[in-house]
Amino acid sequence: MAILSVITEGLRLEFKRGLNQSSDPRVGSSRDNSTSSSLAAAASGSNSSSFSALFSTLVPVGIFAAVCTISFLVLRRKYPRVYAPRTFLSSLEPHERSVELPSGWFNWVKPFFNTPDEAVLNQSSLDGYLFLRFLKIMCVICLVGCCLVFPILIPLHVLGGAGNEQLDQLTFGNVTDPRVYYVHAFLAWLFFGFILYTVSRECVYYINLRQAYLLHPYYAKRLSSRTVLFTCVPQQNLEEAKLRKIFGDAVKNVWIPRESGELQDLVDERNQTAYRLERAETTLIKLANKERNRALKHGHPDLESSIGMNSVQDTKRESVGTETRRPSLVRSPANALLGGVEISEIPMSPTDTLVGSNLGPIDGKEKEPMVTEIAMSQANSLDTSDEPPATPSLKWGDNGYGMSGPPPGVSGSIASQWIPHSWRPTHRPLSNYGRSVDTIKWTRNRLKEIAPQINKLRRIHRQGKVKPLPAAFIEFDTQVNAQSAYQTLSHHRAFHMTPHINGIRPHEIVWESLRMKWWERIMRGFAIQGFVTCLVIFWSIPCALIGIISNINFLTSKVFFLGWINKLPPSILGLITGLLPAVSLTFLMALVPVILRSCARQAGIPSYSMIELYTQSTYFVFQVVQVFLVTTITSAASAAFEKIIQDPTSVRSLLSQNLPKSSNFYLSYFILQGLAMSATRLLQLPALIRHLMFQNEQNPRLMINKWHRLRIVHWGAIYPVFTNMGVIAITYSLISPLTIVFALMGLYLIYLVSKYNLLYTYSSEISTRGLLYPHALKQLLMGVYLAEVCLIGLFGLRSAFGPLVIMLGLTIFTALIHISLNEALGPLLWNLPRTLAVEELYRGLAFNSDLQTPLPSTTKPEVNSNENGDPFFPMQTPPQSQSQPEESTYINHRISTIPNPRPTIEEENENDHDSTQDSDNEEQEHDPNPQSRTHPKEIEGLPHLSKLTFTFLLTSLRSKATPHLETLTPYLTLLTPLISPTYNPLHPPNFLIKFLHPEIFSDYHILRSLTSALPNMSSGFTYTAKQHEDAYFAPCVTRGKDPKLWIPRDRAGVSTQECAHTRRIAGVQCVDEGVELNGVGRVVVSDLQGENCIWERETKF
Repeated sequence: MAILSVITEGLRLEFKRGLNQSSDPRVGSSRDNSTSSSLAAAASGSNSSSFSALFSTLVPVGIFAAVCTISFLVLRRKYPRVYAPRTFLSSLEPHERSVELPSGWFNWVKPFFNTPDEAVLNQSSLDGYLFLRFLKIMCVICLVGCCLVFPILIPLHVLGGAGNEQLDQLTFGNVTDPRVYYVHAFLAWLFFGFILYTVSRECVYYINLRQAYLLHPYYAKRLSSRTVLFTCVPQQNLEEAKLRKIFGDAVKNVWIPRESGELQDLVDERNQTAYRLERAETTLIKLANKERNRALKHGHPDLESSIGMNSVQDTKRESVGTETRRPSLVRSPANALLGGVEISEIPMSPTDTLVGSNLGPIDGKEKEPMVTEIAMSQANSLDTSDEPPATPSLKWGDNGYGMSGPPPGVSGSIASQWIPHSWRPTHRPLSNYGRSVDTIKWTRNRLKEIAPQINKLRRIHRQGKVKPLPAAFIEFDTQVNAQSAYQTLSHHRAFHMTPHINGIRPHEIVWESLRMKWWERIMRGFAIQGFVTCLVIFWSIPCALIGIISNINFLTSKVFFLGWINKLPPSILGLITGLLPAVSLTFLMALVPVILRSCARQAGIPSYSMIELYTQSTYFVFQVVQVFLVTTITSAASAAFEKIIQDPTSVRSLLSQNLPKSSNFYLSYFILQGLAMSATRLLQLPALIRHLMFQNEQNPRLMINKWHRLRIVHWGAIYPVFTNMGVIAITYSLISPLTIVFALMGLYLIYLVSKYNLLYTYSSEISTRGLLYPHALKQLLMGVYLAEVCLIGLFGLRSAFGPLVIMLGLTIFTALIHISLNEALGPLLWNLPRTLAVEELYRGLAFNSDLQTPLPSTTKPEVNSNENGDPFFPMQTPPQSQSQPEESTYINHRISTIPNPRPTIEEENENDHDSTQDSDNEEQEHDPNPQSRTHPKEIEGLPHLSKLTFTFLLTSLRSKATPHLETLTPYLTLLTPLISPTYNPLHPPNFLIKFLHPEIFSDYHILRSLTSALPNMSSGFTYTAKQHEDAYFAPCVTRGKDPKLWIPRDRAGVSTQECAHTRRIAGVQCVDEGVELNGVGRVVVSDLQGENCIWERETKF
């Protein structure tokens, strides 16, 4: 039973580690003995949610979090690969590696807290930094809510007079006086107004930071930053010459993807076959060396017994002093396929050993004797003679293959000296009707057949003889020209030639989505939207079925054939009712992001980063509907259902009482999410288990891949969970102020754990370049809308019409702000503006050493690019960098290009003189503003009289207000720095001024300093001609993705011969360098950190 408890606890730790864990409200709220508030009891008015129930949830979760934290402190020092891989992995660039923390028990805490979040920006990704900022923004919102709402509403709720007890007396439902609701309404204006301003401010901050980040040379000079993907390109435009004609001379390269289904199938089969051959070769090497080591252990085994029998343990030694002859198993060419053998006699001395004299290296260097093997043989031998063993005289001579095996022309000859043919690896391919075949021979022959077909299809593909797909990758000479093409309407028909994404990297392309035409994308989009809608609505059905399991008494009483469950032991019954629903619901909830990503691919989204954006949008809707709305509404309604049936006229009062009480459940929800989930993610038990299992890994390819692979963060599944937590906190901030207190604590703990993981453990492989952040900010406004709707409903149920009108006005104001925010900032969220280049010119910062090298002096502005290949800023010398005459030339040149809006006095007089000579008809005909003439029916002098009246009123008001304004002058002087501050680097502003003026203190030029730690790529990225040519071809087309086999080198020399056979027969690269089979038969990689034949640092596209 103790073992069972340990296993179940381990399972609980495993299944709680996800971000959408079993803290789903539908499980806990449906149990009879739930630690959260029992809504059914609240409806009866007899029992309120108690503090003891809250602490009964807090105590076990706190103990669990403490155990996880202590375990982390212990394991962190022992397993740096699990808890700090970003500090040393060679697969990361030097600037991407985090500074290693001290290895003590607690001396790392202070350096960790002193590490700024900007380290994540420069060492990980923009998405990681903005995710931390998003958590901090939600903490700030909750903190302001606590300071603003908590001290005012808690006393009002406690003294509300409804008679509720425990936690329920802290909620809105305990207030009976409608006049008190005016406080809620005015606090809603203050708190929700602060949230609206914060969201708007953060959008401005994000825009400036993203521009500074993407315009830094480390990103701006990448190939992906200059490349735009166009989808739904018409067939007549799928030619490189036409595309160059459309976009002009700025086009540098064009890649048109083509159909490669057949080629992809062959490449997949070739890769699968090659890796099967690699595993089979490794198995063969290990078997042969295992038997060889067993033979060496017994001193002088008989070759006949070691070849023809199953084990060498039954061999008998020959008598000393007599010379014997032993048979050696060698396949003859004629009997190779039939398993026949050829017996050859080898003279053997009594002092002979089975140790080969030399081990032939691959590179052809001089051979070194294997002293280790000789020592092992002598140590295990019963012969105590000091004479060195004699090398046997062999039939094939010494070819450097361990036991003087035959040359590579004889297949499997070295391995056959130690194991019989029946021991060789076999498998049953479907193409052979399930009959067993020799894996090594079969895979070699299959690779030999596939290689010419792949080469032929690749050659046809590169010659452009394959049907093109309706898509094109276009590389431009500069980033500014790529942005211009991205923001330009390229085709006259709708949905044609759509610039889908700028800055797409080759490894994040979904190649299957490029084949879809415009009409197919529309149809698939509507179909997927309908499917997701049904998924969101009907997902509660399987969740409800799982919830029934938690109430096992009800289930067994209604379903007669399940009565045997009640006869189970209490421990098993507790496992069924407690762990099984949580585990089942965890698996069910974990399937949602996977399903949504699959839907995104089916909808035709062409990149993994855009798939994460789609998942974020749809998964947030799922979280709000299923985790929040369905739980809140159904719980409150079901709690009052019985009384509503008894007295239908009491529906309004019952709902107004029970809706606020449903918020008490989320106190436990935030405790579970904040403590349990953060502690689980800090401990990283699954990663630790994988690392321990990795120590027993015997496949060198998997060893290298697991060593260098970091955990990939799927932001589309992470953001919605925390955004939903923010929505819940905002919605209940005025209804149950205690909610935002627990939300603040939970979110801050999650922030600390996320910061550690992003700095030391997580990967930044999937990057949306920060696009998830503004979406999450706007999704937070859903909490504002829901809070306003809930307050309007509660005010209506309580007949508080004054506060109801105030809330209606706030709802309209929120909608207007939301619409204005989308219209004003929408284009800036996706695009890079051209005005930044002009600002750089006038400020004289374009030639700062941390951005780019100085441009050559010139007075003629260039539009496209500069001589240094600047990725964004056009070639134009600002006046500040010129001498005075050149500056005048620059200014005169600009003025000469601007039409003169106002004529001089002489010109005006000449025009007047000429106009007097014109006839009335000509004046009427050429009047530039005919509407300015007085209409015959208008009253003469009325416009002049209106102007005089307005001037008189303005003068009167100004004269009366002047004395009062003079008294306010000292106060206005104090407010001037707060209202219109100026930026002074020598005197940094305080927090309040920075928060109120992001347009000044979070400007592009200021936030650019955050990226100063990025490498200064003054010369740009260097790509080989082959890398540039194959950058945006499908992986199956490029030879760089061909498999390379990597097998362990062994002392018997089997690997050397197998590599030679594989290269000669199959035409596939096969090496045994850098990995070997040690004396106990385990595969050992000599250098996990160094580059080898199967791993090298990825190119930054």
